[in-house]
Amino acid sequence: MGQGTDAGAKVGVMVPTFNRPDLLRSCVLQMAAQSRPPDLICIHQNGHPDSYIWSVEDLRTPGQLVWMHTPQKIAQHQWYAVPLRYLLEAGCTHFFWADHDDIYLRDHVQAGLDDLRDADFSVSRQCGLLYTKASEFRYAPQVEFTSHAPGGMSSSMCFNRAFAGQLLADLLADTVHHYSDNVVAHVTMPRFRCRVSSRRTAVYHAHEGSLTSHPWLATAFG
Repeated sequence: MGQGTDAGAKVGVMVPTFNRPDLLRSCVLQMAAQSRPPDLICIHQNGHPDSYIWSVEDLRTPGQLVWMHTPQKIAQHQWYAVPLRYLLEAGCTHFFWADHDDIYLRDHVQAGLDDLRDADFSVSRQCGLLYTKASEFRYAPQVEFTSHAPGGMSSSMCFNRAFAGQLLADLLADTVHHYSDNVVAHVTMPRFRCRVSSRRTAVYHAHEGSLTSHPWLATAFG
């Protein structure tokens, strides 16, 4: 059974981050401003020896803020597995996948929890789409987003504890998929009750530093 949104829920957010203290601070502030703030935000900086904990350490968030730092470059699965393991060990019941460069609207967490009342996993195909470059931006307020493997926008994904435990095991065991959301889609999701939602609570950000979507800028700006 999916877990409800009762007062006993402990919500954890995992935020991998690399090379962008500015975007990370924005992400944490957005999570702190949620109508239902998370109980724990676990940040995992990886791939560079210089920590930028300074970008968030002055913040006072409603929930606990945890900093993890892996100075060396690691496989993408570890970006997510490291904070996911921490959240599981901390006793979280509900989990949110948050990439540091996307935008999260005020009801993002609450709407995800509502979806998990009768599902183990939820992802949304509806989101805004923001393109930015040094001197210009383009914005589409509502698009149907199917570019990511789980059938919606990866940063809209949320799941319960059973799904989280299996996902951690699958990420640690996988040697086939390059991208971690492919493990979600092709290895973990088929074992659970999954919902493709229509909630629009996030904005995908395509920018020059994006690992996968920076080529989209040429089309967006002409």
